[in-house]
Amino acid sequence: MGTSHRHTPTVAGEPNWGNSSKAVTSIAGDEKKSDELEENPPAGLSSTQIAKRQQQLNSRIRTNYHRAVRNLVRAAGGREKVSTGVSKAVGHAGVALIGGFVSAINEVVSNGLTEWLRRKGVSLSGKSCRDILNLIKSYIEIGITGLDNTAANEALECVLDEMGGKIGDDVNAFDKAMGAIMASDEIKNMLDMFFGMYIFSHLSQDFQEKLEYEKGMKVANETMEEIKELIMDDIRRNYGGRDASTVDWSSADGQGFIQKEFDRILYILSGNED
Repeated sequence: MGTSHRHTPTVAGEPNWGNSSKAVTSIAGDEKKSDELEENPPAGLSSTQIAKRQQQLNSRIRTNYHRAVRNLVRAAGGREKVSTGVSKAVGHAGVALIGGFVSAINEVVSNGLTEWLRRKGVSLSGKSCRDILNLIKSYIEIGITGLDNTAANEALECVLDEMGGKIGDDVNAFDKAMGAIMASDEIKNMLDMFFGMYIFSHLSQDFQEKLEYEKGMKVANETMEEIKELIMDDIRRNYGGRDASTVDWSSADGQGFIQKEFDRILYILSGNED
């Protein structure tokens, strides 16, 4: 994930964006030191000393990853504006796209897949479960372009891959499988994955090209992969919030849940700081 073309992030030049950039650069520096320590450890250090040094580097990497996310969110207007989709820099496309997707899935569950497709003028014949997920996505129109939209779509692709793996290949069981997801906390797991990958995509778009120029392709790729793993690890280890099985997805309750869950994830990824 990332970008291979030059671009100007919406919040570039904002002081907190600069702080986020510095934090990512620091992660890259420590990632390189960690590789060097592992591949060519100093002769004068014992295995215990090397392990302690690696632990220190890992701790700094985690601290700076939190700092990078925290300052990105601040640069975009703060956690409330991002989580409610008010910020056009980060948050707007994410909240709109995942909200539209969940709403569309809820329509399919409520009306049945065959009926939902009939209303769209589409036949189920010859379609796989992944084809159907892609079709549902294609009917979501949020009217947003730019980096925020790219980040939202990249995150949704990850969710579609995860959903595809869970519902399997039986098209006839699609309704039941999606109903089970919507009626349980599994939908919250999908939302959390979306928001984690959405923030990661923003960091990747904003900073990977700069890292490649300054540190080289190998270090840049390892740095972004490390950040992605830390994001998803934090999400897995900090499971909580409201039980999604109690949400009425056909009302404003659903949108409210999405925004509050996004706010919770942003707080976690920011190192439990505003």
